[in-house]
Amino acid sequence: MRSTFLKQTLTSLFETTKHLPTERIVVDNGGDIEDSKYLLDLAEKGEINTYIRNAENMHFGYARNQALRVCNGDYICISDNDIVYNPGWLESCISVLEKHPDRKIYATPIYNVAHWRPKYWHTEVLEVDGKIFRMNRRAGSNCWVMRRRDFEDVGDFQVHRVAGTKWTNEAGGKGYWAAVTPEIMVNDSGFRRGYNLNAPKPVRESLHNGEEIYFNEDEYRHLFPDNRYISQRKFKYER
Repeated sequence: MRSTFLKQTLTSLFETTKHLPTERIVVDNGGDIEDSKYLLDLAEKGEINTYIRNAENMHFGYARNQALRVCNGDYICISDNDIVYNPGWLESCISVLEKHPDRKIYATPIYNVAHWRPKYWHTEVLEVDGKIFRMNRRAGSNCWVMRRRDFEDVGDFQVHRVAGTKWTNEAGGKGYWAAVTPEIMVNDSGFRRGYNLNAPKPVRESLHNGEEIYFNEDEYRHLFPDNRYISQRKFKYER
């Protein structure tokens, strides 16, 4: 099921952005060798600009940081493999960023029921060519578009089981809001259902001699202080 949806995700992503000057970077956390062969074939065909494969599952926060360190351009987008895209989603996201260049915002074509509560919505809205973008404090954890300089201001994702929530908390603390497109322009399959958000997840890499290095920057370090930890390099782009 997940492999099938991965292909649907990428097909819809490629189809809805083929007319735009986009750089496509995919990080593969090594869950399925057939998926890896499929992604490598896309890289060989030029559909993917950069393909990164981890031998072990380094979790999505770590993988996002890997991709963001090699990307180019003034706008960046993060997306997970549980989304199908509708035409115009990226143009809509870019439009609000360009129309309001001085606002602390990132744009997203998606939010879910957890974000409908009034406390997450800003009283102010943003307008672009007669269309209304509402601002939400929680929306967009698995798909957003942002100015590169603003992401540098907020900083990397933590290696954490809820890395998206941790990042939106950090962004909100620095005054950033998610500008939600007037229409929900993607289909979120919700593969996160059933994931235990309360259980610490070890994120580790095995060296050739069998030693394990842990990358968690959260409660796992406190639960298991004897493990060897290492921090990722921080996101920094020099022009």
